[in-house]
Amino acid sequence: MAKKLHLKRSLLFIGLVAGLLLIPTSSVFAQTQDTNQGLEISPALINVSGDGGKAYTLDITVHNVTKYALDFSASVDDFGAKDETGQPSIILDPTDSLPTSIKTWVQSIPSFRLQSNETKHINVSMLIPPGAEPGGHYGVIRFTGRSPDATGSIGQVASAGTLVLVRVSGDIKETLELASLDITKDGKNGTIFESGPLTFVSRFKNTGSVHVKPVGHIEIRDAFGHSNVVPLNESEGNILPGSIRRFESPLNTTWMFGHYTADLSIAYGTTGQAIVRTISFWVIPYKLILLTLAVLLTLVYIIAKAIRRYNTYIITQSRKHK
Repeated sequence: MAKKLHLKRSLLFIGLVAGLLLIPTSSVFAQTQDTNQGLEISPALINVSGDGGKAYTLDITVHNVTKYALDFSASVDDFGAKDETGQPSIILDPTDSLPTSIKTWVQSIPSFRLQSNETKHINVSMLIPPGAEPGGHYGVIRFTGRSPDATGSIGQVASAGTLVLVRVSGDIKETLELASLDITKDGKNGTIFESGPLTFVSRFKNTGSVHVKPVGHIEIRDAFGHSNVVPLNESEGNILPGSIRRFESPLNTTWMFGHYTADLSIAYGTTGQAIVRTISFWVIPYKLILLTLAVLLTLVYIIAKAIRRYNTYIITQSRKHK
């Protein structure tokens, strides 16, 4: 009986250890958001498709969200792509102008005062000069608020602005290249993974003369034909000429096994241009497989040993009774 009890305790211990090793862990992330802003600007982005020699009106709304009256001044600055995230890099040096600048196209905006929680709608006039280079031209209309009794930087609040993307008609080149398509887990690229979730990272280079907006998806299929579709550029971000923009498409599936293929398909431009690409990868939970094999081998060994001991015990008892 002591041997049987010892065997049961050994099997129970192995089962508990295997169960604890197979329990998935989770992480908790905390997020904070800074809402201490002095003004709100809408819209955040204005797209204009126009012809040289024509004037256009841009409707912008400024809202003072502070508890105090603020004096607002406006400026027009150039911007480019800060990095591959698509964040704009505003050029504040008034002597530094890009070839794609619209600073001289926008009519001067008079200063104005807004009381607390007051809103002002502004009609901004923009004239595309005759003979303007066809393609993309860019700028940001910024508004900065200060307390009425402040001088210099004292009392200044954070400025905000509206990005303006202008497409001047003419001989425009719309070309986009897929610079790379990778699969990552925890920030590391690879083609063999232990488990999901995974993230598909695509990088596109704009080699044309105007901003373009790639929109599409990535379809992931397993060896049995089952598929998942993840969107690409769901926020509909633009890529400026001469820049590379990175898009992340997460596949939030934890349990995966076997060989997979991923088909990228996007469209861009005004004439239905498209880019397609296929890559493949494997998901093999080798740690889980090794653990399962180890547990099974251990169980087989213990059971076999227990059977041998039991047989020995039976034989011994039978000899005693002879």
